[in-house]
Amino acid sequence: MRISSHQFHLNSIKNIQHNTAEFNKASVQLSTNDRISKPSDDPLGAVMLLKLESEIESLSQYQSNMDAVNYALGQQEVQLTGIVNQSYSLQELITTAADGSMGTEQLKALGQEMRVIFQGMLDLMNAQDGEGRYLFSGSETNNKPFIQDAAGDYIYNGDERIREVAVSPDSNVLTNIIGSDLDPNADFLNAMKDYLDLIDNPPAAGVGNESRTMINNLSDYLGHITGEITVIGGTMASMDSLATSNQDINTFTTNLRDDISAVDYPEAYIRMNESMAAYESSMQVYANVTQLSLFSYIK
Repeated sequence: MRISSHQFHLNSIKNIQHNTAEFNKASVQLSTNDRISKPSDDPLGAVMLLKLESEIESLSQYQSNMDAVNYALGQQEVQLTGIVNQSYSLQELITTAADGSMGTEQLKALGQEMRVIFQGMLDLMNAQDGEGRYLFSGSETNNKPFIQDAAGDYIYNGDERIREVAVSPDSNVLTNIIGSDLDPNADFLNAMKDYLDLIDNPPAAGVGNESRTMINNLSDYLGHITGEITVIGGTMASMDSLATSNQDINTFTTNLRDDISAVDYPEAYIRMNESMAAYESSMQVYANVTQLSLFSYIK
């Protein structure tokens, strides 16, 4: 079969270009340690890499979510723990006031101490974060959770929305405690307000019965507060477990991605040398043949 000069030139150039491309491909792979620089290098591997990268990004986002939740719940836990500590001080004063031997002036003095502690507890229930958002107002973070209405009674001024974020493909966790769970119907706040008004002008018989009732109200209130602290603790513990699981998945996924994308250095080096040898051979043949003419065969 005859091969025309034109066809020979085309085939030679095609071989030279192919070998050059293979050399460049292997060279780039060796320098970047990236076996797949474009989908055509390995279509199936490229699709798998996209899926793995998406999973790694999702895991990173889950970790960011957990970090944010841990910070938010940590702030709330600090406030609630402060309420518990102040509640114990208040309980001690109320117990002292229940003693029938307390005189009017002594009760008033106790009342002044209680009022300071009560205000401190109220401030903690109305705590704000560093950006001025109220911690216990649900989604109404611009609203102070507990305020007094026109009649002077305390009411909850937030909403009932518990915010959640995803921390795994199948798990969401809460990010906030709502004020209505801390003091349902503001019962404790209003009972304490009335008790303080009473102790400012105590009856001659003292405030023994009222103090014992107030201790029970305080105990119920403490139950709500400590219950929410337990919720926070459980949520944070579950995230610790999820974080460990997510990290294991991330490590496996990252290693799998690297295995798929990483270059086999010995194999790539051999391919590069073979491409260079084929390139040089093609160039030598092309150069020799193009120098031939009809006169080369005339003796």
